[in-house]
Order: sequence, then structure tokens, then C-alpha cells
Amino acid sequence: MHAFSVLALASTLNASSLEEDWSPRQPTLAMASLERDASSAAQTRSVASPQPPQGSSARAGAASRPFGAKDSWRWQVLGSWMNDLDAANQIEAEWSASWFFMQDVSMDFGLSGDAILQPGTDAGGGGASLMFRWHFVARDTWSLFADAGCGMLFTNEPVPSDGGRVNFTPRVGVGGTVDVGGDARLMAGVRWYHISNANTGQENPGRDSIQLFAGVSFPF
Repeated sequence: MHAFSVLALASTLNASSLEEDWSPRQPTLAMASLERDASSAAQTRSVASPQPPQGSSARAGAASRPFGAKDSWRWQVLGSWMNDLDAANQIEAEWSASWFFMQDVSMDFGLSGDAILQPGTDAGGGGASLMFRWHFVARDTWSLFADAGCGMLFTNEPVPSDGGRVNFTPRVGVGGTVDVGGDARLMAGVRWYHISNANTGQENPGRDSIQLFAGVSFPF
């Protein structure tokens, strides 16, 4: 009888121990451990993956805009040599800014410094110009264009030597560009270039020249 009581008591204790081992608290503790591990891994990934600086995506988008895109801007540094097929020569250095107000069509504002070697008295001066340029053949790495416009030239001596010190400089021509990397482009072309005072002086001798120009263009 005593042996039977001992066996019954032992069986009851074993059953209680099994219930504690398989109680719902064990899965709950395991899930909490998994959640802690997942949270720690997410924090590690966040630290290891730095975020791009604010505004970098906008700059990358602007830099990747194709040449001649509407509302894009470029600036140029150009050098020119003009000759009237006689004894007069003009050398010009120009800085200009281009705004593409239409696809492949720009309006260019330029500032220049000039040296005029001519019969009589040589002259020096500078001026400003407004040009319109149409890239009528536009490819990814090159283009062909036609341009036309007018400027004003102010000199310290009359140009031509029997003309005036303030002249208008209409011009029209053709040229091309080619990509040389980094979104920079070489530019070159030829124009008809005219100097006259548009009959604002007592005399208007005028001068017609061939203008050869070349330079480099960069995006803003």
C-alpha cells in the first residue's frame, strides 16, 4: 500500500514537471529572442548603409540632361579671327552664356574684347552681342548649327579708320560641336561679320569680313 502511494506521488510530480517544460511561456521567450535579433540586424544595416546627401539626386539629374535640352544652360569661351580679304584683321576673345529656350535652339549673350589691326590707326575695344543658335542636326556626341545675331563694338579709334568709334556688328554663320568628355564640347565655325555705324554718323564706310571662331562649351 505504501509502495503504491509512493508510485502515485512520483507520477504526479513527473506530470507537473512536463507541463512546466511545455508551457506556453517557452515559445513566447523564443519569439522575443528572435524579435531582438531582427531589430539588431536592421540597426546594423542602417548604420552600414549611409544615405546619399540631400540634393545629390537633383544634381545628378541636372548633370545627366542631354545637350540642347529645353531650359538648360551652357557657357562658352571663344576666340575669333576676322579678315576683310585685304589688309584689315580683327582678333576677338569672347565669353558667352547660352539659354536653350527651345529644344536645340539657344539665345546667347556674349561679352568680348577686340583688337583691330587696320590700315591707318589700329584700334582696341570691346562689345556685347546677342545671338540665336539652332542645332539643326543634334546627336548625342556632336551637332551642326546655324547662328545669327548682332552686337555693338566700342573702340578707342575709328573702325574702319574713316568710320566711327561706335559700330554695330551683325553676323551670320554655321558651325558644329563635338563632345570631348565630362559634358564639355568643342565648338568651331565660320561667319560673315559686318562692321558699320548703321548711318548714325556723318559717313558709314563699313567693313565685311570672314570670321573664323573656335572654343569650348560647358554646362552650367
